[in-house]
Amino acid sequence: MPSKTTSWPSGWPSFTPKDNDPTDTFQKDLKASIIAEYGADNLKVAWIKTCNALSEVTSRLASQGNTSVPIFQADDALSDSKALDAMREAGCCIIRGVIPKPKATQYFEDLKTFIADNKETVTGWPAKSVAIYHLYSSPTQLKIKTTPRHLQIQRLLNSLWTDSSLSSVEQAAQNEPILYPDGLRIRQPRQEFLGLGPHIDGGSLSRWADRSYRKTYDAILSGKPEEYDPYDMAYRKLANPAMFPGGAQCSVMRAFQGWTAFTPCKPGEGGLMLVPNLKVVTAYMILRPFFKAPEGDWRNAESWEVDDESGWFPGTYRWDSQLLSPESHPHLYLKDTLMSVPDMEPGDTIWWHTDMCHAVETTHNGPGPASVCYIPAAPSTPGNVTYIKQHWKDLVAGVPPEDYKYLDGAGSELVLSQQNERKMKGALSLDDISVEGRRALGDVC
Repeated sequence: MPSKTTSWPSGWPSFTPKDNDPTDTFQKDLKASIIAEYGADNLKVAWIKTCNALSEVTSRLASQGNTSVPIFQADDALSDSKALDAMREAGCCIIRGVIPKPKATQYFEDLKTFIADNKETVTGWPAKSVAIYHLYSSPTQLKIKTTPRHLQIQRLLNSLWTDSSLSSVEQAAQNEPILYPDGLRIRQPRQEFLGLGPHIDGGSLSRWADRSYRKTYDAILSGKPEEYDPYDMAYRKLANPAMFPGGAQCSVMRAFQGWTAFTPCKPGEGGLMLVPNLKVVTAYMILRPFFKAPEGDWRNAESWEVDDESGWFPGTYRWDSQLLSPESHPHLYLKDTLMSVPDMEPGDTIWWHTDMCHAVETTHNGPGPASVCYIPAAPSTPGNVTYIKQHWKDLVAGVPPEDYKYLDGAGSELVLSQQNERKMKGALSLDDISVEGRRALGDVC
């Protein structure tokens, strides 16, 4: 059964209409233009349909708990078409044994040694109590994500998406994974972590402001949320999730975000939390900015009115991920539907659609460190290929990838990272990586 958030963490912020900045004419004009484009009537129809559907979804999730997250063995995931259907429907899944448990455990020991050997130069966040390390090409990371089995799983997840703009041959080529560089986490027991409450990555305001991104959700905004396809890549691959630059933004299109476990992790031990529904929750998140709550019973969707007066987008800040809270998105019943994922063992992976609401547990009550390597499934779209080719140049030079060149800070306070992983003690020779792995890392040779 799930570890639910019945007691909402005090460190997770809430979002209310009081957050609206009346001087922000950009957001007000943006909202007005979208209402004019799609029509208030269509938006209201979509809102009522979505809230009605969400009522059934939230009741089911509260009842089923984290059994809503499908679990597969790696061999079954790669060979069973029914597994693919279940992954697609849920929008998330655990795939066990992608890396053999003994090897994953050894990788963790090697990682700790590498960090200790380079403790004078390795940085992380939060600075005073590091949990997430600014490492993107440590030997462990490069080895684990370039293994043939891991690449197979990523290719499989990419194949859940469709692209009507491509032929079948072009689609197969686009399914080839690029290895987007990301960090890793080592969280010690009792180490609190409040920085990752309920959120959706891949940009915030850009979902509405970027025309291609907005087109992704066209069916929802047009009053037909039941026709929305979360796996249609035709417009999403053209979207710019980093339209508003910030430390939380990602420049590539990730089909699925992913964690590969180095250590065991049970609910309550500092792991991942999900709202394991994709289609209806996404529709609600996209429609929410266009409606204001009634004075009376907010549960009645028909009593909500179109908000054509304010520029407030709930939990939406240009430089951050899309944030959610019980106050800003009440119909989600986050205290009941945001749940800890099932037990993870070393070598297991968990994957969730790029639009899925997720969080990280604020407390870690386990007996040992909780460590994961962030490895998403990202397809070879034109934009992704451009990014990963530049990444190979940065990898060879040892400098941080494009999305991670700056440390904590914002605007004029951004601090350029001086870290060079090629110069660290024990750095893996890039010649030791397979041809397939090098290609996925951006090597065009």
